[in-house]
Amino acid sequence: MYRVMLAPEVQARFAEMIASGELPLPVLPEVAAQVLAVVQRPDCDTARLAELLRRDPAMTAHVMAMAASPMYAGAVVVSSLPQAIGRLGFATLTQIVIAVASKARVFAVPGYDAEVKAAFQHALATALFAQEIAKARRSTVDVAFLAGLFHDFGQPVLLQALVDLAPGAERADVLAEVEAAHAAVGAKLVTKWAMPAKVAEAVARHHAPAGCELATVVALADDFAHGCEPALPLAATLNLYPDDLEAIGNRADDIAATVKAIA
Repeated sequence: MYRVMLAPEVQARFAEMIASGELPLPVLPEVAAQVLAVVQRPDCDTARLAELLRRDPAMTAHVMAMAASPMYAGAVVVSSLPQAIGRLGFATLTQIVIAVASKARVFAVPGYDAEVKAAFQHALATALFAQEIAKARRSTVDVAFLAGLFHDFGQPVLLQALVDLAPGAERADVLAEVEAAHAAVGAKLVTKWAMPAKVAEAVARHHAPAGCELATVVALADDFAHGCEPALPLAATLNLYPDDLEAIGNRADDIAATVKAIA
């Protein structure tokens, strides 16, 4: 089969789009945006959230699945959406809504279904491991989850742009080009979705996390999510000891089952 290489003009145009901010960044779906707005209100209640979620059957199904997953399941089986919201709590519900919204809006590149599905599964696993690391350090769990979830979000955005620019190009060439620039683009997406500034910084710096605590959490969570031995220098920077790393690693099966439930 004839191989379509990335032409120099395509590479130049791709670089220009990244540098100038021309890349089309997906918007947060309406139901997700409404849920996030309601959660921040002092009069937020379970009934109002359940009403919003029911407008999106896929979102509802994912919330129910997460409430029953090993990470969140309790002694009593959850049988209704209000029960699921009560089990998860508003903070965790927010995380799930963002994860499901991003799966639908960001991780959807026709022709690269297997790659983007694997990328989303890895993103969610990294988020859950980042959450466990934050718990071990007694630091902010929800911010760690978001930074882990978003750390590779630039990849599908860049992938879609490059597929549009060079249809038929060799997959390996496309994926290599995407890998090189995804952190900065992911940070722009985080900013567009009005996530905390520290999350955007962590996304931008997760491959070179020195001097950024949250980026270091993400980098260590990335190791766990890839099934690698956690980098000891990263753990030392976070004041985590071998017992801490073992406890976090012991959550791997539960995290894998939870990822399967939503991804």
